[in-house]
Amino acid sequence: MNRPAVDPRLTQGNFYGEMLRQRDAGGFSLSQTRYRPGSTLPRHSHESHYVCFVLSGTYKESYERRTRSCQPAMVLYHPAGELHAQSFDLTVVDLFRIEVNPARLRYPSQVSLSIDGCDFRGGAPVGLAHKLYQEFQEPDAVSHLAIEGLGLELIATLARDSQARKNTSRQAPRWLGQAHELVKLRYLEHLTLSDIAGSVGVHPVTLAREFRRHYDCTVGDLLRLERINFACRELLKPEESIAGVAVSAGFYDQSHFAKVFKRLIGMTPACYRDRFSSH
Repeated sequence: MNRPAVDPRLTQGNFYGEMLRQRDAGGFSLSQTRYRPGSTLPRHSHESHYVCFVLSGTYKESYERRTRSCQPAMVLYHPAGELHAQSFDLTVVDLFRIEVNPARLRYPSQVSLSIDGCDFRGGAPVGLAHKLYQEFQEPDAVSHLAIEGLGLELIATLARDSQARKNTSRQAPRWLGQAHELVKLRYLEHLTLSDIAGSVGVHPVTLAREFRRHYDCTVGDLLRLERINFACRELLKPEESIAGVAVSAGFYDQSHFAKVFKRLIGMTPACYRDRFSSH
């Protein structure tokens, strides 16, 4: 009797779990898979890169000697060959996956794209993944074009984020990393550029210039994104009103909050709540 392979590598289009539906379009393989409460998946990898969008349920995932908690509306990128394992909590988990044909990461006369494993709880990746899921759910005569465009935009967004993090880790001075962490820890406070610059011992002009150069965004952009990520988590709590979430996230009124939320996430706060808190 043959012994099972250790750390199996799944071929393109294959995933553990109950496959609910699957579709290929524009060089991408899209699928929705369901996992039973309390189930576990052994350590494994995949031949292709893929993006996972958590539709419902919660689970824990171990990868590269680290563990992360996965929740609804979270986007995770898995490079080909990455070893990982999952254990699902006591809820049904539905996952939407966008599997990337390796050819999509290779272009003539261009360096092949290299994207590290990462996860997002808000921002453009979540908005793009949600739009892809909508096209997947309700296809029409031009969905294949929409899926191709959205898929490529998602790859570009992930690649830029990965490159920015690589550049930052290689070149950023220590004080800049401290400023970045300060914003991520104190995003709900009324921070000014002068406050942050003073905390790390540089001039505000220097902070603004180097922050944009290394992180490809302003301090205000990062602050706003962290507040929206916080709002995403709060909106999943049924006892919180949208107006209350807007205030607690640091926005001066609900209208401004809704405008920024839609621009970064791709849908209104009400749509986000309806879509993700119903599971």
